Amino acid sequence: MKSPEHRKPIEFTVPAHGDGAFYVMNDVSSDFYGYYHRHREFQLSYIVRGNGSLIVGNLLRPCAENEVFLLKPNDPHLFFKEEHTTEETGVHIVHLFFSLEKLEPFFDMSELHTIRNLFYNISSSQMLSANFALPIKGAFIALHNEDGPRKLIRILEIFDFIRQHENELISLYSGLNKTDFQDFDGVRINSVVKYAINNYKKNVTVGEVAALVHMTPTAFCKFFKKHTKKTFISFLNELRIEKACQMLVNQRVESIAEAAYHCGFNTAVHFNRVFRSIMHISPRVFIANHSVEK
Repeated sequence: MKSPEHRKPIEFTVPAHGDGAFYVMNDVSSDFYGYYHRHREFQLSYIVRGNGSLIVGNLLRPCAENEVFLLKPNDPHLFFKEEHTTEETGVHIVHLFFSLEKLEPFFDMSELHTIRNLFYNISSSQMLSANFALPIKGAFIALHNEDGPRKLIRILEIFDFIRQHENELISLYSGLNKTDFQDFDGVRINSVVKYAINNYKKNVTVGEVAALVHMTPTAFCKFFKKHTKKTFISFLNELRIEKACQMLVNQRVESIAEAAYHCGFNTAVHFNRVFRSIMHISPRVFIANHSVEK
């Protein structure tokens, strides 16, 4: 018999809770929220503790402590932790959800026009790197303990901070239009993404993934390409290279070949070729660059 968790349908469009214009989620747990999903609200997230990766649309990139992410409404996304994150350390991320529709009268005040313009004119989801974001950490952490006017003051402080650092924001544009996903398709994509994350070390075939979502291999390839603008193998290779980069940067393997085998590549030659095509540099240059940064 399947557990209640397995019987529960997975939502793709997930509503943020709460009746107010803002909803704060202080998420302290062993892992990030584990589903590829979207919602109609803006999401501002500060990673207090934990490292891993973020998928936005079809873009896959690392995410780390003290980074801020501004996710546009209806941008499908998923945070997932680095594998070596322990149960003891876990992750801590503060999310602030807000709806521009609810805030429209509020933003009509002339004093808030610059903040309003930032959110209304944003072309894609964005991130702010740790070296710029660190000064606003305290405001995010304090959010879940505040209410009433004090909470609003904190939120305005965060909004104004993002506005002041607008030129430092990094685009997370993925090439996906918000209309590319229906909820049923999103649930299927979630199943595929989760399967890839859990099995990237293995020899994953298109056939087994197609069977997972009850499609023929040909139909699945067309479906995945239509909804992500890339092939499943391209996505899987990007995931594997992202995991390899984490291993190499954090020195969790003794050689490039070991990283290759740990990430599902049968040969170091194939790994090097795929790494170079995705990262545009060789693994050795990548390691050298990060050694200099440290």
